[in-house]
Amino acid sequence: MNLLLITGGKHPYEESTPVLTDFLQEAGHTVTVSESAEELGGSLDGFDAVVLNTLRQPTTENDLSDTERAGLKGYVENGGGLVSVHISAASCPEWSEMKKLTGGGWVLGDSWHPPFGWFEVFIDNPNHPLAQGVSDFWTYDECYCGLDIQPGIDVFMHGVVEGDNKPLGWSHTYGKGKVANIALGHTASSQLHPNFQKLILNSVEYVNG
Repeated sequence: MNLLLITGGKHPYEESTPVLTDFLQEAGHTVTVSESAEELGGSLDGFDAVVLNTLRQPTTENDLSDTERAGLKGYVENGGGLVSVHISAASCPEWSEMKKLTGGGWVLGDSWHPPFGWFEVFIDNPNHPLAQGVSDFWTYDECYCGLDIQPGIDVFMHGVVEGDNKPLGWSHTYGKGKVANIALGHTASSQLHPNFQKLILNSVEYVNG
């Protein structure tokens, strides 16, 4: 598949994006890495899916332009695939459509997580397309809490914080497009986890199916 990988922002993307790029390419995909995101403002017809490993916000002067927002929205709405990784759904915080596109995610200023460290990830639905080949596992990462969860999403994976289940992975549709959201993947070490990589590879296949 030909993938457009959008990166950049206030997160350790200089570490995680090379890992993400490498394992996607090792799986046989062609990956175009973009920090500018200018591709979203042009034709996306040549891409099979867009992968977001980014945090776009006005305070870091990398927020998506109106043209780029419209391009991303139109691409997914008309059948393009979208994979959102970790905090990417918090991008464009004043653009409510981003949460609708991704099915929800981190809310800047409201969401939170325990200290970066070990926790167990539970697969609720092993038959979900995104969970194929993945069973419960431990990871060294951030377990997101207090997310904006949109109605109608299909949650298949969660962590537990203070006795409460916290959604960490889901799929949904936006218009004609399929969307996968994997809330894990804070650092390079997190993205080196074989189960994280399997989740992303499953996601890429799913959104293009």
